[in-house]
Amino acid sequence: MKPRPGRERRRRPARGWSLPELALALLVAALLARHAMFPFEQALQRSRRASASAALLEVSLRQERHHARQGRYASSLAELGWPQAQGPDLPWPDARRPWYRLHLRAHDAAPSPGTGYEAVAEPVGVQRGDACGSLRIDHLGGRGASLPGCW
Repeated sequence: MKPRPGRERRRRPARGWSLPELALALLVAALLARHAMFPFEQALQRSRRASASAALLEVSLRQERHHARQGRYASSLAELGWPQAQGPDLPWPDARRPWYRLHLRAHDAAPSPGTGYEAVAEPVGVQRGDACGSLRIDHLGGRGASLPGCW
């Protein structure tokens, strides 16, 4: 069909994005998402670390209760009332997706068995990348981690 005289067809500008524009937009979006995820991941690690710290304090409280009743510290987490402990370890917070493994270490240098302990929360799974590393608490209330300020 021929256009009528005086009515010329105007070419419309192309709609949509060109491939380089789309690639650049995706790159910017990816960089923004990565930048936003770093603080979010740090906050998640801090909250998981707080959960492990609370678990170690619970171990310490149960140890003190056990010591008051039995005259010695427990040698296993199962003895402290955690039947779900797998051998010497307890996956924390649960066995399906643990963030830490809790376990007790007896102080062999103590003058008699049951006079000292150290409870340790070792990071596993998604928490393994945490710079604070393992958290510790002992029978004297001493706390430790790989970096200061992690407790």
